[in-house]
Amino acid sequence: MNLTDTLLHSDLLTFAYFLWLLIGLQALRSAPWRTLLASPQLQHVWLGASLALFLLWSFEVGVRPALGFHFLGATVYVLMFGWSLAVIGVSLISVAVAFMHGDWAVLAMNALILGILPVSTSYGVYWLVYRYLPCHLFIYIFLCAFFNAMLAAAAAVLALAMLLIVTETYTFTRISTEYLPFVPLYLFPEGLLNGMMTTALIGVRPNWLKTYDDDLYLKS
Repeated sequence: MNLTDTLLHSDLLTFAYFLWLLIGLQALRSAPWRTLLASPQLQHVWLGASLALFLLWSFEVGVRPALGFHFLGATVYVLMFGWSLAVIGVSLISVAVAFMHGDWAVLAMNALILGILPVSTSYGVYWLVYRYLPCHLFIYIFLCAFFNAMLAAAAAVLALAMLLIVTETYTFTRISTEYLPFVPLYLFPEGLLNGMMTTALIGVRPNWLKTYDDDLYLKS
């Protein structure tokens, strides 16, 4: 899924850096810095989760550049820390991945498509569920975690595929035959991973989930 420097035009990559900067500034402005700095436990959990996400992103399976898959884990990440810290986290993880592969020109595009897009999708779905559906434990697990993770991963994959087709990096025929047929096989494990992690956190560390409250989801 990670793009490489040679796949896209430099003008498009420059625009991606501009957009990444704008989103990053908004995330930095709205992040709960006082809460983070006042809680060593939250700092350790955020850093530990970011490290785990980096390890997930480091292992990719694919046959061609950008036409691959790796677990995103963005949904449980945003359920744990909210949109701002999740955006900052996936941006830092994208930088770390760029250190590994050396693809600095495409860093912003990778951060946008593989990090910020699924994070924003996940937070948007969570907000809609919280706003319009009953606060029930199983709704939280299945819609905010399992289904949400599948939708966020699908958004990232489809955005990547559309980008590669529009820029004529790969033909629609190649992507539709060599990449898209494997997407359903990727989405279910992504949803299962995020659903299982969210369920485990509810059971043993509910205070690590920023978007979850026992009083709200169990006693209502």
